[in-house]
Amino acid sequence: MGAQEPIHILLVDDRPENLMALEAVLESEQYHLIKATSGEEALRFLLKDDFAVIVLDVQMPGLDGIETAKLIKARDKTKDIPIIFISANSKEAEHLFAGYSAGAIDYMVKPFIPQILRSKIEGFVDMYLTNQRLKTQSMLLQQKTLELERANEELVRAKEAAEIAAKAKTEFLAMMSHEIRTPMNGVIGMIDLLMETELQDEQKEYAEIIRGSADTLVTIINDILDFTKMESGKMELEESPFELRATIQEVSSLFSLDASRKGLEFVSFVDERIPALLYGDMGRLRQVLINLIANAMKFTEQGGIYLVVSSREMDDGKFMLEFTVKDTGIGISPEKVDRLFKPFSQLDSSMTRKYGGTGLGLAICQTLVHMMGGTIRVEPLEEEGATFVFTICVSMYEDDTEEMACTAQEISFVGDPEHRERVLVVDDHPVNQRLMVSMLRKLGYETEIAEDGVQAVDLALSHGYDFIFMDLQMPVMDGLEATKRIRELQKPGRKPKIIAMTANVMDGIKSKCLQAGMDDYVSKPLKLSTIKAILSKYSNNFIAESSIR
Repeated sequence: MGAQEPIHILLVDDRPENLMALEAVLESEQYHLIKATSGEEALRFLLKDDFAVIVLDVQMPGLDGIETAKLIKARDKTKDIPIIFISANSKEAEHLFAGYSAGAIDYMVKPFIPQILRSKIEGFVDMYLTNQRLKTQSMLLQQKTLELERANEELVRAKEAAEIAAKAKTEFLAMMSHEIRTPMNGVIGMIDLLMETELQDEQKEYAEIIRGSADTLVTIINDILDFTKMESGKMELEESPFELRATIQEVSSLFSLDASRKGLEFVSFVDERIPALLYGDMGRLRQVLINLIANAMKFTEQGGIYLVVSSREMDDGKFMLEFTVKDTGIGISPEKVDRLFKPFSQLDSSMTRKYGGTGLGLAICQTLVHMMGGTIRVEPLEEEGATFVFTICVSMYEDDTEEMACTAQEISFVGDPEHRERVLVVDDHPVNQRLMVSMLRKLGYETEIAEDGVQAVDLALSHGYDFIFMDLQMPVMDGLEATKRIRELQKPGRKPKIIAMTANVMDGIKSKCLQAGMDDYVSKPLKLSTIKAILSKYSNNFIAESSIR
């Protein structure tokens, strides 16, 4: 047993010679033998120490062995201690029954055989040690259980705190998105209107610089907000029918002027075997293409940029589209390729100073491509330049309607001035009010203004508006609540088209708008082309034709 404390054994007999005999038989370094000459003395020892076994004489003056055993078994602390009765009476069955009834688990008759007594004591001591180990393990288990419970409680509290922080972060992003985009809406919108006026060459150049800088700032804001949404798992795909060739044409048109200015060749090719209409997230595909082509344009000074789209058909009418964006720019060092898709990573600090950027674009592209069921990679080139290849999974759209046929056409207003559709603009920001009024008047619409949701409800119910452009975040009453009131109180047969104007780019805002009763929404910063597009969708005063001057 090593350095373990000696095991306590209680010997109880009223005759000293009997105690000496027991002591002689059981003497060992392993045992601490405690002797009592009466039942009362034995009970006093039991109050002070723990014992592995009790050897108890039956016949004693005063409190005999049977009564002593009953008192021992009556106490919770001592009731489980095994008792060996020793008696000189071996023939009376009643005497044996009384001993066992009192709680004895063994019975020996004097004179006893020393080896038998010793072996029995060793057996009970082993049982005692086993029970002690089990108790120790049980206590450790209880302690570990309590520690786990405390750890679980702390994890629950940490989880709740993290959820509260995530919610606060989401709300903060929504607020900051609104607060940042609202003034940007005024800047970009007013520049658009300014550039529609007659300007001197120098003034036009300045206006274009301002517009380019504003677009760059919006791109940076979008990158940061997109990355934050992806970090928190809030980004979702919005799949719908789209025409791939129109999307490629739209993206190409965005960069054709810049390519021409830099003297670059810009060529796109789409495999003829790809169906006209597909089903997927056109907005996210467009975002990835714009990011990759913008990078290629930024890092290419001579040569060209080439976009190739191919496909392979999969099961159940699905297609795996492969997009290749190749440029003849400065290229990418092979040892730095592994850093390309890491957030906030630039291949060279000097690039940030020369070319700008947050280092988030490719990380966002990778996440979006993965969400669309594809992969993205960089192919090594022996010559200068870089080639990015990504794939996405789309479905063939069965309903071949004409809904998407005019996506690449421009629109213009041809309504009768005497029957102009009336528009209500609801926005608390003076710059946004002036911007929307100017844009709508340029498009030929009669416009009125409400500064909050309460005014909007009053005007909408007392005047016959065809369109209501409704800002979402306003004092007194927000746009969602105002829309619900208008829908509840509007006259039968008179249902204006309510378009949300929101700077909130967080996921779920579109569904909230539709649930409130809105027909559509446009994101800030607003552009003249965006307003034209949304009006063409619902108005009878637009046709597909040449662009407005």
